[in-house]
Amino acid sequence: MSGQLVKLIRKDSRDFDILRKIILSVFALTFKQSGLPVIKNAKMKESDQTHSVLIPDGERSIIISILNCASHFKNIRLYVMSTMNDLPFRYSRYIYRFIYFPETKSDSEWIANINKVTMEHAIDVIMPLWETAIKVILKNKDLLRNPEKLVPLPSYQNFMIASSKDLLADHLDRFGIPGPKTTPLTLNLLEDKNRFELNFPVLAKPLKSGSGRGIVKFKDFETLASYFELHGLNEAYILQEFLKGADYGCNLLCHEGEILAYTIQKGNLWDPEKPYSAQIGLDFIYNDKLYQTVKKLMKSLNWSGIADLDLLHDEENDVFNIVEINPRFWATLTAALMAGINYPYLLILMTIKKNIEPQTYKQIPYVSLKGLKQLFVKNKAYIFKTSFIWQSTPLKYRLGDPVPIAYRFIRNTKNTISKKVKCFF
Repeated sequence: MSGQLVKLIRKDSRDFDILRKIILSVFALTFKQSGLPVIKNAKMKESDQTHSVLIPDGERSIIISILNCASHFKNIRLYVMSTMNDLPFRYSRYIYRFIYFPETKSDSEWIANINKVTMEHAIDVIMPLWETAIKVILKNKDLLRNPEKLVPLPSYQNFMIASSKDLLADHLDRFGIPGPKTTPLTLNLLEDKNRFELNFPVLAKPLKSGSGRGIVKFKDFETLASYFELHGLNEAYILQEFLKGADYGCNLLCHEGEILAYTIQKGNLWDPEKPYSAQIGLDFIYNDKLYQTVKKLMKSLNWSGIADLDLLHDEENDVFNIVEINPRFWATLTAALMAGINYPYLLILMTIKKNIEPQTYKQIPYVSLKGLKQLFVKNKAYIFKTSFIWQSTPLKYRLGDPVPIAYRFIRNTKNTISKKVKCFF
Protein backbone atom coordinates (compact mmCIF):
# COMPACT_ATOMS: atom_id res chain seq x y z
CA MET A 1 0.00 0.00 0.00
CA SER A 2 2.76 2.42 0.97
CA GLY A 3 4.68 1.61 -2.23
CA GLN A 4 1.61 2.38 -4.35
CA LEU A 5 1.11 5.65 -2.47
CA VAL A 6 4.71 6.72 -3.14
CA LYS A 7 4.26 5.94 -6.85
CA LEU A 8 0.98 7.90 -6.89
CA ILE A 9 2.55 10.96 -5.27
CA ARG A 10 5.59 10.82 -7.56
CA LYS A 11 3.38 10.51 -10.63
CA ASP A 12 1.16 13.35 -9.38
CA SER A 13 4.23 15.57 -8.87
CA ARG A 14 5.61 14.75 -12.34
CA ASP A 15 2.23 15.41 -13.97
CA PHE A 16 1.97 18.81 -12.29
CA ASP A 17 5.52 19.72 -13.28
CA ILE A 18 4.82 18.77 -16.90
CA LEU A 19 1.51 20.68 -16.86
CA ARG A 20 3.24 23.71 -15.36
CA LYS A 21 5.92 23.71 -18.09
CA ILE A 22 3.33 23.34 -20.85
CA ILE A 23 1.18 26.21 -19.57
CA LEU A 24 4.18 28.50 -19.07
CA SER A 25 5.47 27.72 -22.57
CA VAL A 26 2.08 28.29 -24.22
CA PHE A 27 1.50 31.57 -22.40
CA ALA A 28 5.01 32.80 -23.17
CA LEU A 29 4.69 31.91 -26.89
CA THR A 30 1.22 33.41 -27.14
CA PHE A 31 2.18 36.76 -25.69
CA LYS A 32 5.48 36.90 -27.54
CA GLN A 33 3.60 36.59 -30.85
CA SER A 34 0.62 38.71 -29.86
CA GLY A 35 2.33 42.05 -30.40
CA LEU A 36 0.36 43.68 -27.63
CA PRO A 37 0.53 47.48 -27.94
CA VAL A 38 2.72 49.42 -25.54
CA ILE A 39 0.82 52.25 -23.89
CA LYS A 40 2.98 55.36 -23.56
CA ASN A 41 2.51 58.48 -21.46
CA ALA A 42 2.20 61.36 -23.95
CA LYS A 43 4.45 63.47 -21.74
CA MET A 44 7.42 61.08 -22.03
CA LYS A 45 9.63 60.23 -24.95
CA GLU A 46 10.84 56.67 -25.23
CA SER A 47 14.54 56.23 -25.99
CA ASP A 48 15.90 53.52 -28.27
CA GLN A 49 18.57 52.69 -25.67
CA THR A 50 17.84 49.86 -23.26
CA HIS A 51 18.53 50.38 -19.58
CA SER A 52 18.99 47.65 -17.00
CA VAL A 53 17.24 48.25 -13.69
CA LEU A 54 17.90 46.20 -10.55
CA ILE A 55 15.26 45.78 -7.86
CA PRO A 56 17.19 44.42 -4.84
CA ASP A 57 14.15 43.66 -2.65
CA GLY A 58 11.89 41.87 -5.09
CA GLU A 59 10.26 39.70 -2.42
CA ARG A 60 8.00 42.64 -1.53
CA SER A 61 4.41 42.38 -2.79
CA ILE A 62 4.59 45.93 -4.19
CA ILE A 63 6.61 44.39 -7.05
CA ILE A 64 3.29 43.60 -8.77
CA SER A 65 2.55 47.33 -9.11
CA ILE A 66 6.10 47.96 -10.34
CA LEU A 67 5.56 45.36 -13.07
CA ASN A 68 2.34 47.10 -14.09
CA CYS A 69 4.33 50.30 -14.56
CA ALA A 70 7.16 48.54 -16.40
CA SER A 71 4.65 47.04 -18.85
CA HIS A 72 4.30 50.44 -20.55
CA PHE A 73 7.87 50.60 -21.82
CA LYS A 74 10.12 48.43 -23.95
CA ASN A 75 13.40 50.12 -23.10
CA ILE A 76 13.71 48.74 -19.56
CA ARG A 77 15.11 45.38 -18.54
CA LEU A 78 14.12 44.50 -15.02
CA TYR A 79 16.50 42.40 -12.95
CA VAL A 80 14.86 41.28 -9.72
CA MET A 81 16.76 40.05 -6.67
CA SER A 82 14.75 38.17 -4.07
CA THR A 83 15.26 36.23 -0.85
CA MET A 84 12.22 34.13 -1.78
CA ASN A 85 12.55 31.69 -4.64
CA ASP A 86 9.08 30.24 -5.27
CA LEU A 87 7.27 33.44 -6.25
CA PRO A 88 4.69 33.41 -9.06
CA PHE A 89 5.69 36.81 -10.42
CA ARG A 90 9.20 35.54 -11.26
CA TYR A 91 7.53 34.22 -14.44
CA SER A 92 6.22 37.66 -15.40
CA ARG A 93 6.82 38.66 -19.00
CA TYR A 94 8.16 41.99 -17.70
CA ILE A 95 11.03 40.53 -15.67
CA TYR A 96 14.17 40.06 -17.74
CA ARG A 97 15.98 38.03 -15.09
CA PHE A 98 15.02 36.78 -11.64
CA ILE A 99 17.94 36.24 -9.24
CA TYR A 100 17.51 34.31 -6.01
CA PHE A 101 19.80 34.84 -3.02
CA PRO A 102 19.17 33.20 0.37
CA GLU A 103 18.52 35.70 3.13
CA THR A 104 21.85 37.09 4.34
CA LYS A 105 23.06 37.27 7.93
CA SER A 106 24.21 40.87 7.64
CA ASP A 107 23.46 44.05 5.73
CA SER A 108 26.97 44.08 4.27
CA GLU A 109 26.43 40.63 2.72
CA TRP A 110 23.18 41.79 1.13
CA ILE A 111 24.87 44.87 -0.35
CA ALA A 112 27.70 42.64 -1.58
CA ASN A 113 25.07 40.70 -3.53
CA ILE A 114 23.82 43.97 -5.02
CA ASN A 115 27.38 44.84 -6.08
CA LYS A 116 27.83 41.37 -7.59
CA VAL A 117 24.65 41.60 -9.70
CA THR A 118 25.38 45.22 -10.69
CA MET A 119 28.79 44.25 -12.04
CA GLU A 120 27.83 40.95 -13.70
CA HIS A 121 24.79 42.34 -15.52
CA ALA A 122 25.94 45.91 -16.26
CA ILE A 123 23.12 47.40 -14.19
CA ASP A 124 22.34 51.06 -14.91
CA VAL A 125 19.88 51.77 -12.08
CA ILE A 126 19.45 50.34 -8.56
CA MET A 127 15.87 50.87 -7.38
CA PRO A 128 14.89 49.61 -3.89
CA LEU A 129 11.16 49.46 -3.28
CA TRP A 130 10.46 49.26 0.45
CA GLU A 131 11.50 51.07 3.64
CA THR A 132 13.64 48.21 4.96
CA ALA A 133 15.86 48.06 1.89
CA ILE A 134 16.02 51.84 1.47
CA LYS A 135 17.07 52.30 5.09
CA VAL A 136 19.83 49.67 4.83
CA ILE A 137 21.17 51.20 1.61
CA LEU A 138 21.15 54.75 2.96
CA LYS A 139 22.85 53.62 6.16
CA ASN A 140 25.52 51.66 4.25
CA LYS A 141 25.80 53.72 1.10
CA ASP A 142 29.59 53.70 1.33
CA LEU A 143 29.53 49.92 0.73
CA LEU A 144 27.90 50.30 -2.69
CA ARG A 145 30.43 49.93 -5.49
CA ASN A 146 28.36 52.19 -7.77
CA PRO A 147 26.36 54.59 -5.57
CA GLU A 148 25.78 56.86 -8.59
CA LYS A 149 23.46 54.16 -9.99
CA LEU A 150 21.14 54.43 -7.01
CA VAL A 151 17.80 56.15 -7.66
CA PRO A 152 17.39 59.59 -6.02
CA LEU A 153 16.77 59.22 -2.29
CA PRO A 154 16.60 61.61 0.67
CA SER A 155 19.40 61.86 3.21
CA TYR A 156 19.44 59.20 5.90
CA GLN A 157 18.49 61.80 8.51
CA ASN A 158 15.46 63.05 6.60
CA PHE A 159 14.45 59.52 5.69
CA MET A 160 14.35 58.68 9.41
CA ILE A 161 12.25 61.79 10.12
CA ALA A 162 9.75 60.81 7.44
CA SER A 163 9.53 57.15 8.46
CA SER A 164 9.30 57.76 12.23
CA LYS A 165 5.94 58.96 13.50
CA ASP A 166 7.43 60.68 16.54
CA LEU A 167 10.23 62.43 14.64
CA LEU A 168 7.78 63.54 11.95
CA ALA A 169 5.47 65.06 14.57
CA ASP A 170 8.38 67.08 15.97
CA HIS A 171 9.38 68.19 12.47
CA LEU A 172 5.86 69.34 11.62
CA ASP A 173 5.67 71.33 14.83
CA ARG A 174 9.08 72.91 14.21
CA PHE A 175 8.16 74.11 10.72
CA GLY A 176 4.57 75.13 11.50
CA ILE A 177 3.02 72.46 9.27
CA PRO A 178 -0.37 71.16 10.45
CA GLY A 179 -0.56 67.66 11.88
CA PRO A 180 -2.16 65.78 14.79
CA LYS A 181 -0.89 66.59 18.28
CA THR A 182 1.43 63.73 19.24
CA THR A 183 3.28 62.46 22.29
CA PRO A 184 5.34 59.32 23.07
CA LEU A 185 3.43 56.73 25.10
CA THR A 186 5.04 55.79 28.42
CA LEU A 187 3.65 53.95 31.43
CA ASN A 188 4.41 57.02 33.56
CA LEU A 189 2.14 59.07 31.32
CA LEU A 190 -0.75 56.73 32.17
CA GLU A 191 -0.30 57.08 35.93
CA ASP A 192 -1.57 60.62 36.25
CA LYS A 193 -4.68 61.77 34.37
CA ASN A 194 -4.00 65.40 35.25
CA ARG A 195 -0.67 65.33 33.39
CA PHE A 196 -2.28 64.01 30.21
CA GLU A 197 -2.42 66.85 27.67
CA LEU A 198 -4.03 65.26 24.59
CA ASN A 199 -7.72 65.58 23.84
CA PHE A 200 -9.75 62.40 23.48
CA PRO A 201 -10.38 60.34 21.46
CA VAL A 202 -6.77 59.36 20.79
CA LEU A 203 -5.03 56.77 18.62
CA ALA A 204 -2.26 54.55 19.96
CA LYS A 205 0.12 53.75 17.08
CA PRO A 206 3.07 51.34 17.13
CA LEU A 207 6.19 53.13 15.89
CA LYS A 208 7.34 50.19 13.76
CA SER A 209 3.98 49.33 12.25
CA GLY A 210 2.55 50.30 8.88
CA SER A 211 -0.59 50.08 6.74
CA GLY A 212 -2.76 50.78 9.79
CA ARG A 213 -1.66 47.63 11.65
CA GLY A 214 -1.82 47.72 15.42
CA ILE A 215 -3.63 51.08 15.71
CA VAL A 216 -6.14 51.23 18.57
CA LYS A 217 -8.62 54.05 19.25
CA PHE A 218 -9.48 55.11 22.83
CA LYS A 219 -12.40 57.30 23.84
CA ASP A 220 -11.14 58.28 27.31
CA PHE A 221 -8.19 58.09 29.70
CA GLU A 222 -9.59 55.17 31.71
CA THR A 223 -9.90 52.81 28.74
CA LEU A 224 -6.44 53.82 27.50
CA ALA A 225 -4.79 53.20 30.87
CA SER A 226 -6.68 49.93 31.42
CA TYR A 227 -5.72 48.59 28.00
CA PHE A 228 -1.99 49.02 28.46
CA GLU A 229 -2.15 47.94 32.09
CA LEU A 230 -3.62 44.67 30.82
CA HIS A 231 -1.47 44.19 27.69
CA GLY A 232 1.70 45.92 28.81
CA LEU A 233 3.91 48.15 26.69
CA ASN A 234 6.02 45.64 24.78
CA GLU A 235 6.98 47.97 21.93
CA ALA A 236 7.29 51.71 21.32
CA TYR A 237 4.03 53.59 20.77
CA ILE A 238 2.97 57.14 20.18
CA LEU A 239 -0.37 58.72 21.05
CA GLN A 240 -2.07 61.04 18.60
CA GLU A 241 -5.23 63.05 18.89
CA PHE A 242 -7.88 61.52 16.65
CA LEU A 243 -8.74 63.98 13.90
CA LYS A 244 -12.02 63.91 12.04
CA GLY A 245 -12.00 64.68 8.36
CA ALA A 246 -11.94 63.37 4.83
CA ASP A 247 -9.04 61.07 3.90
CA TYR A 248 -6.66 62.33 1.22
CA GLY A 249 -3.40 61.09 -0.24
CA CYS A 250 -0.60 62.74 -2.19
CA ASN A 251 2.06 60.86 -4.14
CA LEU A 252 5.24 62.68 -5.05
CA LEU A 253 8.47 62.64 -6.98
CA CYS A 254 10.95 65.27 -5.83
CA HIS A 255 14.45 66.55 -6.43
CA GLU A 256 16.15 68.39 -3.58
CA GLY A 257 12.86 69.62 -2.16
CA GLU A 258 11.24 70.56 -5.47
CA ILE A 259 8.19 68.62 -6.67
CA LEU A 260 8.62 67.22 -10.20
CA ALA A 261 5.45 65.12 -10.35
CA TYR A 262 2.51 64.51 -8.05
CA THR A 263 -0.98 63.03 -7.85
CA ILE A 264 -3.68 63.86 -5.31
CA GLN A 265 -6.46 61.45 -4.43
CA LYS A 266 -9.46 61.44 -2.13
CA GLY A 267 -10.44 58.12 -0.59
CA ASN A 268 -13.97 56.79 -0.96
CA LEU A 269 -13.66 53.07 -0.15
CA TRP A 270 -11.76 51.09 2.53
CA ASP A 271 -11.43 47.52 3.68
CA PRO A 272 -14.01 47.26 6.49
CA GLU A 273 -11.76 44.79 8.33
CA LYS A 274 -8.82 47.25 8.27
CA PRO A 275 -10.19 50.70 9.17
CA TYR A 276 -6.79 52.47 9.15
CA SER A 277 -5.36 50.79 6.06
CA ALA A 278 -4.82 52.14 2.53
CA GLN A 279 -7.71 53.19 0.34
CA ILE A 280 -9.13 50.53 -1.98
CA GLY A 281 -11.27 53.07 -3.84
CA LEU A 282 -10.43 56.70 -4.62
CA ASP A 283 -10.91 59.68 -6.92
CA PHE A 284 -8.03 61.68 -8.34
CA ILE A 285 -8.63 65.37 -7.69
CA TYR A 286 -6.72 68.64 -7.41
CA ASN A 287 -6.66 70.87 -4.34
CA ASP A 288 -4.28 73.81 -4.20
CA LYS A 289 -4.33 74.18 -0.41
CA LEU A 290 -3.32 70.53 -0.03
CA TYR A 291 -0.60 70.94 -2.65
CA GLN A 292 0.85 74.01 -0.93
CA THR A 293 0.95 72.18 2.43
CA VAL A 294 2.78 69.24 0.88
CA LYS A 295 5.11 71.53 -1.06
CA LYS A 296 6.18 73.25 2.18
CA LEU A 297 6.82 69.90 3.86
CA MET A 298 8.92 68.47 1.02
CA LYS A 299 10.94 71.69 0.87
CA SER A 300 11.61 71.52 4.62
CA LEU A 301 12.95 67.96 4.20
CA ASN A 302 14.95 68.76 1.07
CA TRP A 303 13.36 65.60 -0.25
CA SER A 304 14.61 63.62 -3.23
CA GLY A 305 12.88 60.59 -4.70
CA ILE A 306 9.36 59.27 -4.23
CA ALA A 307 7.03 59.53 -1.24
CA ASP A 308 3.42 58.83 -0.33
CA LEU A 309 1.64 61.15 2.11
CA ASP A 310 -1.55 60.58 4.10
CA LEU A 311 -3.59 63.65 5.02
CA LEU A 312 -6.86 64.47 6.76
CA HIS A 313 -8.93 67.51 5.81
CA ASP A 314 -10.34 69.52 8.72
CA GLU A 315 -13.38 70.95 6.95
CA GLU A 316 -14.31 73.31 9.78
CA ASN A 317 -10.97 75.13 9.62
CA ASP A 318 -10.15 74.17 6.00
CA VAL A 319 -6.78 72.73 7.03
CA PHE A 320 -4.98 69.69 5.64
CA ASN A 321 -3.20 67.80 8.43
CA ILE A 322 -0.18 65.65 7.58
CA VAL A 323 -0.80 62.25 9.18
CA GLU A 324 2.03 60.14 7.78
CA ILE A 325 4.79 59.93 5.19
CA ASN A 326 5.57 56.62 3.52
CA PRO A 327 9.10 57.08 2.08
CA ARG A 328 8.73 54.25 -0.45
CA PHE A 329 6.44 52.97 -3.18
CA TRP A 330 2.80 52.71 -2.17
CA ALA A 331 -0.29 50.51 -2.56
CA THR A 332 -2.07 52.75 -5.10
CA LEU A 333 0.90 53.00 -7.47
CA THR A 334 -1.11 51.38 -10.29
CA ALA A 335 -3.87 53.94 -9.72
CA ALA A 336 -1.39 56.76 -10.37
CA LEU A 337 -0.21 54.91 -13.48
CA MET A 338 -3.76 54.77 -14.82
CA ALA A 339 -4.16 58.47 -14.06
CA GLY A 340 -1.12 59.17 -16.24
CA ILE A 341 1.91 59.29 -13.91
CA ASN A 342 4.39 56.42 -14.12
CA TYR A 343 6.47 57.08 -11.00
CA PRO A 344 9.00 54.22 -11.35
CA TYR A 345 9.78 55.22 -14.91
CA LEU A 346 10.24 58.88 -13.97
CA LEU A 347 12.52 57.81 -11.13
CA ILE A 348 14.60 55.78 -13.57
CA LEU A 349 14.80 58.76 -15.96
CA MET A 350 16.10 60.92 -13.12
CA THR A 351 18.77 58.35 -12.31
CA ILE A 352 20.10 58.18 -15.87
CA LYS A 353 20.11 62.00 -16.04
CA LYS A 354 17.21 62.39 -18.48
CA ASN A 355 15.04 65.47 -18.43
CA ILE A 356 11.54 65.03 -17.09
CA GLU A 357 8.89 67.01 -18.92
CA PRO A 358 6.00 68.58 -16.98
CA GLN A 359 3.56 65.88 -15.87
CA THR A 360 -0.22 66.07 -15.71
CA TYR A 361 -2.69 63.50 -14.45
CA LYS A 362 -6.30 62.67 -15.24
CA GLN A 363 -8.94 63.20 -12.58
CA ILE A 364 -10.44 59.71 -12.73
CA PRO A 365 -11.93 57.20 -10.28
CA TYR A 366 -9.99 54.07 -9.34
CA VAL A 367 -10.87 50.87 -7.49
CA SER A 368 -8.48 48.06 -6.57
CA LEU A 369 -9.49 44.45 -7.22
CA LYS A 370 -10.34 44.10 -3.53
CA GLY A 371 -12.46 47.22 -3.82
CA LEU A 372 -14.12 45.89 -6.98
CA LYS A 373 -15.09 42.73 -5.11
CA GLN A 374 -16.61 44.88 -2.39
CA LEU A 375 -18.60 46.85 -4.99
CA PHE A 376 -19.88 43.57 -6.51
CA VAL A 377 -21.12 42.47 -3.10
CA LYS A 378 -22.99 45.75 -2.63
CA ASN A 379 -24.34 45.93 -6.17
CA LYS A 380 -24.28 42.98 -8.59
CA ALA A 381 -24.89 45.39 -11.50
CA TYR A 382 -21.22 46.41 -11.39
CA ILE A 383 -20.36 43.22 -13.25
CA PHE A 384 -21.93 44.76 -16.37
CA LYS A 385 -19.95 48.02 -16.12
CA THR A 386 -17.20 46.70 -18.35
CA SER A 387 -15.91 50.12 -19.38
CA PHE A 388 -15.46 51.16 -15.74
CA ILE A 389 -13.79 47.85 -14.86
CA TRP A 390 -11.33 48.15 -17.75
CA GLN A 391 -10.50 51.84 -17.30
CA SER A 392 -10.65 52.23 -13.52
CA THR A 393 -9.35 48.94 -12.06
CA PRO A 394 -6.05 47.03 -12.48
CA LEU A 395 -7.78 44.01 -14.02
CA LYS A 396 -6.29 44.61 -17.48
CA TYR A 397 -2.80 44.36 -16.03
CA ARG A 398 -3.55 40.98 -14.48
CA LEU A 399 -4.93 39.72 -17.79
CA GLY A 400 -1.95 41.15 -19.66
CA ASP A 401 0.51 39.13 -17.56
CA PRO A 402 -1.26 35.80 -16.98
CA VAL A 403 1.66 33.41 -16.44
CA PRO A 404 2.13 34.27 -12.74
CA ILE A 405 -1.59 33.66 -12.21
CA ALA A 406 -1.37 30.28 -13.95
CA TYR A 407 1.68 29.32 -11.93
CA ARG A 408 0.02 30.35 -8.65
CA PHE A 409 -3.04 28.26 -9.53
CA ILE A 410 -0.95 25.19 -10.37
CA ARG A 411 1.18 25.55 -7.24
CA ASN A 412 -1.81 26.04 -4.95
CA THR A 413 -3.68 23.12 -6.51
CA LYS A 414 -0.66 20.87 -6.13
CA ASN A 415 -0.25 21.89 -2.47
CA THR A 416 -3.95 21.29 -1.79
CA ILE A 417 -3.82 17.77 -3.25
CA SER A 418 -0.66 16.96 -1.29
CA LYS A 419 -2.29 18.08 1.96
CA LYS A 420 -5.38 15.98 1.27
CA VAL A 421 -3.24 12.92 0.60
CA LYS A 422 -1.37 13.45 3.88
CA CYS A 423 -4.61 13.93 5.84
CA PHE A 424 -6.12 10.81 4.30
CA PHE A 425 -3.27 8.68 5.60
